[in-house]
Amino acid sequence: MKPKYKTTGCFRFFIFFLIFIPAVFFGATYFRGENGFQIIKDFYHKIVGKPASSEPDAKSDTYNTDDCKTELKRLHTENDDLKRQLREKENEIKTLKTN
Repeated sequence: MKPKYKTTGCFRFFIFFLIFIPAVFFGATYFRGENGFQIIKDFYHKIVGKPASSEPDAKSDTYNTDDCKTELKRLHTENDDLKRQLREKENEIKTLKTN
């Protein structure tokens, strides 16, 4: 008994690639240690974009001045400590070279 519908070679080719291309893409991204779904989402949002809001949220773009001052002070002390360590290491290298 003959089948009711007969598929052509071109249709089989397209069905094969409909299954093969996503499998290869997700396999390659998994092999590289990336997230294939996230890549697709990022690409989609880059093309479509997000709707622009009429009022920008000012609270998310600004920092509290007290927080900035404390962070700046912490970074200055860390920078000073690193400079001190660098001077100590340079002095140690000089003493080792002279011996």
